[in-house]
Amino acid sequence: MRGFCLSLLLLLVASGLSAPTHAQTIWSRPYQPNQIVLETIVPEIPGADASIASGAAFLTATRSLNENVELAAEVPFARYATDATSATAVGNPYVGIGLSSTSRPLLLELGVRIPAVPTNAARRAGSRADLGRTAAFRDEAISTSALLNGRVPLGRHASLRLRSGLTFASADQPGADGRERHWRLPYSAQLWWSGQRFMSGLSVEGRPLLNGSVPDQTTHHAVLSLMFDGARVQPGLLAGTGLDPLFEDGRFVVVAGLTLSVSYGQ
Repeated sequence: MRGFCLSLLLLLVASGLSAPTHAQTIWSRPYQPNQIVLETIVPEIPGADASIASGAAFLTATRSLNENVELAAEVPFARYATDATSATAVGNPYVGIGLSSTSRPLLLELGVRIPAVPTNAARRAGSRADLGRTAAFRDEAISTSALLNGRVPLGRHASLRLRSGLTFASADQPGADGRERHWRLPYSAQLWWSGQRFMSGLSVEGRPLLNGSVPDQTTHHAVLSLMFDGARVQPGLLAGTGLDPLFEDGRFVVVAGLTLSVSYGQ
């Protein structure tokens, strides 16, 4: 997987692409500027008695200032519920800027997550639901990211969206200097097909850890998406499985969700 991620990053830099690209979550309508997106993700939590009401929601907004600059912000929420108890948490909000090329559909996203997440059971549900984005529920003092996006057209109705980069996170941990530093290589490769009314996608995404060995911090998923391609409002759904448990133990660890994208300012 690590070699695949590096190859994806090189392909993004080297490809001569055509058509615009914009910053947004990878589960919203692709290549669309100025969006408000609500995503609710319900993950399977192995070894837990969590109900279907456990998971996370992400509220994201993007705003294009001009052809080359786009602002993005995200607020994540998580809930962990059982028959007897429940807990909620606000995750680490994200703020960032997207810098795009006028000659090629390449977009560089620079962002930071502001530490806010509490230490409770909801964080566990959130950390299993934040696929396709930088880690939103880690107990980290600082988390920065630089992600490169690109698009490869594959005919009239299909396209390949590629995204990869680096994230750096620092957290308080027992050790020589009391700090633990992690480098990750987030990536996603999405094959999108656009019909008259609907868009469908097949995605592979992950967030492998490049240094150290921390449980549950190297994750990969395969996800199917279906979205109604409305002019202003685009509701959708997604379903997938974790690839780590599938390849290692033959287990399907399911994740599913609903999305709602609203385009504005057009």
